[in-house]
Amino acid sequence: MGKAKKGNVESKYILTEREFNYLKILNVSLQYNVFKDKAISGFLYYICNSRFGYKEDQNLVFEIDLDDDKKELTIKEIPTEEIQKAIVQEEQSHQE
Repeated sequence: MGKAKKGNVESKYILTEREFNYLKILNVSLQYNVFKDKAISGFLYYICNSRFGYKEDQNLVFEIDLDDDKKELTIKEIPTEEIQKAIVQEEQSHQE
């Protein structure tokens, strides 16, 4: 799946104080929970859909440093075709 993340459209946004603080709370409160990444990702998808105009079915990868007060969120769009290619390659490598 790492190959699908390379060379795709990348956008940067500044989160509001409330959004950033909520992410920090999620990060700390879910530190030892296996659902941490899913909860944080779900919240970031909500922000992207409601504030930045991304469609619900877009494949996105998020990058944010919760220790940095810049509150900068980097979003990479991954085309569905790239994900499908990566899945096929992964399946082929497991068959060998």
